[in-house]
Amino acid sequence: MYIWRVENEDKCGCYSIHDIELEDMYIKHSIDYEKYPRPKEDIGINRDINSDEICGFKTKEQALNWFDEDDLKLLSELGFTLKKVYVDKITAIGEKQVLAIRQKTSLSNLPEYL
Repeated sequence: MYIWRVENEDKCGCYSIHDIELEDMYIKHSIDYEKYPRPKEDIGINRDINSDEICGFKTKEQALNWFDEDDLKLLSELGFTLKKVYVDKITAIGEKQVLAIRQKTSLSNLPEYL
């Protein structure tokens, strides 16, 4: 299974780093918490994210509702892309986002006979 997530090549999400160039986006997202709720404010999740979890979206459309065109352009300039991320387990589903455990076994590392 997979979720949609904005991350860089190091698999870091855009909220897990502090970049001065993203400050305006961070502020915009923190002011409008109805559109951009933290996991503990998102109905269905209602808790903080655990250290082994990542945050993402059930669908690409849900991700594009969260990140507007200007956000995605800026994020792209800083090395972030919207991509499918394979997960072992979705741990919580909210109205706006999901929490999940990233897939630990790379599909490319599986034996050929599987």
